[in-house]
Amino acid sequence: MKTIKNLGSTIAKLRKVAGITQERLADQLGVSVSAVSQWENGRTMPDLCTIPILCHILKVSSDELLEINREQDDAEIKRIDVEAKHLMQRAHYAEAEELLTNALVRFPGSYDLMTTMMTLCHCVAPSNPQMADQESGKEHSANASVKEKYLHKCIDLAQTIINECRDSSSVDYARLMLCYSYSLLGEAEKAIAIAQDMPGMTVCREALLSTFGRDRDRYKSIQSEMVLHVKSLCTMLDCNVRFEDGSFAYTRAERAALAQKVIDLLHVLFEDGDFGLFHDTLILAHYHIAHFTACDEKDCEKTLTHLEEAANHGEAFLKNEKKRTHTSLFLRGQEYGGIRIKGQNKPTAFLLEIMKDDCFDFVRKDSRFTDLEKRLRKTTGM
Repeated sequence: MKTIKNLGSTIAKLRKVAGITQERLADQLGVSVSAVSQWENGRTMPDLCTIPILCHILKVSSDELLEINREQDDAEIKRIDVEAKHLMQRAHYAEAEELLTNALVRFPGSYDLMTTMMTLCHCVAPSNPQMADQESGKEHSANASVKEKYLHKCIDLAQTIINECRDSSSVDYARLMLCYSYSLLGEAEKAIAIAQDMPGMTVCREALLSTFGRDRDRYKSIQSEMVLHVKSLCTMLDCNVRFEDGSFAYTRAERAALAQKVIDLLHVLFEDGDFGLFHDTLILAHYHIAHFTACDEKDCEKTLTHLEEAANHGEAFLKNEKKRTHTSLFLRGQEYGGIRIKGQNKPTAFLLEIMKDDCFDFVRKDSRFTDLEKRLRKTTGM
């Protein structure tokens, strides 16, 4: 959109093309000749209610009058969105945030940019609900205030999309982000209320395409749906619900047993060891077992073995920067990877942090433990 001065010159140019004098234009608009003159000299602007009438008199659209090129704007929004996502994949969150913030000043009504900014907020917020010690309530997060800042920003963007956007997929994603944000802020009731209004799994895109798609597209949709179901199952097995009386659904030993089931399941599904993004799931599963054996059994061998396995999967997860193709029968032919994580968000950084727990003091001086710490520091860049 043009500045006041340039808008004035556009009005003057269009008025002359239409063969209308300032006096005639002023008369048709019901304003003074001085007002028209001040518009054209760039001193003032027409009132908002005057724009439609002005466009009708000059026989142009409001986009033409304000020199808005929607095709050009859409192309620029798409370019910025792609660039921001590329930066996020490489974990350059600060650069992506600056790019998106400036773009939303230029294009405040772009729901695509808002959606990408919501995703960024969850990437930047130093919090992962799966990486919290659910039994102690301790959260392995560097800065709770930073977390809240970005989650509230995400909520504001989501509410804007829900209230104003007409694209159903954008609205559904905004609701999903609201659920996660409220949950991470400890406002479970709000998250539950939104979740109850969401459609069930049988009407999601993957479920429908896996049923009604054709040939290879249907096969890819079936794979995508299988990933969702397995990821969801692993997440539910990892969840230890806390009841109102303060007790938990599973004891630490039972939680470790469930973690072993997750490990067994994924090893059956990925016989070639190409776990891809499921490396993240295996990190947590091995950590839960290591935590149990350290706290309850004081079993040095098992504790160190599972910590080492967690580290192996953490390092493997970081190799997902390169795109690869699954070879295991479960997801054969599906691409994965293309992401990069750095700093505190690295799973190896998380492992270093949890290894500071007092429960690991009995193995802290063991050479395997100290070697593992050195290895993780090197991988994390600390």
